[in-house]
Amino acid sequence: MAIAKKEQLTELISTLDTSEKRFFTRYTNQSGAGEDDKFYRLFQHLSKGGSLEDPKLDALLGITGPTQLVNLQRHLYGRILDALRLQHRRRDAGIQVREQIDYANLLYDRGLYLHALKLLARAKEQAFTYHLDLHHLLIIDFEKLIESRHITRSSPGRMAELTTESRKRQAVMDSTVRQSNLQLVLQRYFIQHGHVGNAAAARQFYQLFHHYFSDPVPASATYQERVLAHQCRFWFHYNQLQLERAGYHAFLWTEQIRGRNELRERDVNFYIKGMDRRLLIAFFRDDLAGHAAASAELATFLSGIQSTQQQRNSQFMADILLLRVEMDRHLLTKPCSCAPAQIEQLGERAASVNGVDRHKQLVLYYKLSVICVLSGHLNRALTYLDPVLNERKPLRHDLIVYARLLQLVCHYRLGHLEFVTYGINNLARYLGRIGYASEYPTLVLQLLRGLLRGEGQAAHEIFAQRLRPLRDTIFHLREFRYFGVDALLPA
Repeated sequence: MAIAKKEQLTELISTLDTSEKRFFTRYTNQSGAGEDDKFYRLFQHLSKGGSLEDPKLDALLGITGPTQLVNLQRHLYGRILDALRLQHRRRDAGIQVREQIDYANLLYDRGLYLHALKLLARAKEQAFTYHLDLHHLLIIDFEKLIESRHITRSSPGRMAELTTESRKRQAVMDSTVRQSNLQLVLQRYFIQHGHVGNAAAARQFYQLFHHYFSDPVPASATYQERVLAHQCRFWFHYNQLQLERAGYHAFLWTEQIRGRNELRERDVNFYIKGMDRRLLIAFFRDDLAGHAAASAELATFLSGIQSTQQQRNSQFMADILLLRVEMDRHLLTKPCSCAPAQIEQLGERAASVNGVDRHKQLVLYYKLSVICVLSGHLNRALTYLDPVLNERKPLRHDLIVYARLLQLVCHYRLGHLEFVTYGINNLARYLGRIGYASEYPTLVLQLLRGLLRGEGQAAHEIFAQRLRPLRDTIFHLREFRYFGVDALLPA
């Protein structure tokens, strides 16, 4: 088991809970190794907080050079993964099916091809039940290999059944690969360009979608095909800010999973991500009732699933989603009012977020800053904006633009007018440097300039007049939702 960096071993060990460490010890003893083995002593050292840089480590392990330590790390990493697979295979149908395929290979290599066929038949039934389409296709190919090389005395229609079944699985895999490719293309488009900004971009995006996806999903489609189809359609409508249609497909996405407990529990992330999309659409539509209903459904689901270290990624996703749900609920409540103690608690939870991309945490900090401004806690808002403003490699420039605008609003309301004058010019240059497509931030800067000149109500009226054409289109909805001037900088 090759590992690229020694940090990977310590990170893996840090994710183990008590039961997993206990199982690894039992597994090590049962496999003929014991506490005197060097790799196990290395495991004990690292699991107790020790470091690979400890100068006493060579003496503790009884090794003489760095090469031996590297080999021990590699061996230990592989042994831990073996133990985790054994411990958690009952919870993961994919591991079970792959294990059956491996056993069938071993039997076939020993000449027991009829035994292998029986094992593959059971594995195929399980793969079909859990919609493991790729595993299903691999099993069929293995069955065809055996039938083509050996006399198995199968029924006369066996060959025809296998070829028909193989063609069906091939069509399913073709459909799922095509749709998963489309989903990635649409998601990447959003990360790079955001929502479509004008009618020309909308037409181009429409052509992009139908280049990959033109055929309707048939009624006989598998579970995986139906979910992927709703995911693709969600991104298609969401990127164009067609929120009602996007919300409809996000709902159907989760409905495909909600009634199937065995599927929902097998891939918790799939369901959590669908609920994430539903809650996002409710936030964009300013739908407090719909947001509350979806968040209650999510909370009920999360309270009923068993939390294990093996599902840590799901727990990370759930934690950050629940935190964002709470923040969005404050933002959807009019007027927004959050006590200092609540804000401090939300800030602590945002700071403790881990296991996800940094961008998600920065979005939380920005939303918390908005809550602070709406609640009148301007200095706290500036504190929570610092991580966003100090980010050196942002995933999306629009978040940085919103944060810098919010920073200027806070300083203006605090009376730091010299900073605002400098910040306006600085941000204007930044917008030109990154080629920011929307003119909305420029209009906000013009409003701030008018306020600095003491124009007051007149500046707001001119801003409202210039903003009217933008409000008449759908393309600027995201900006209005994330940076609503009327609430953040009232006349």
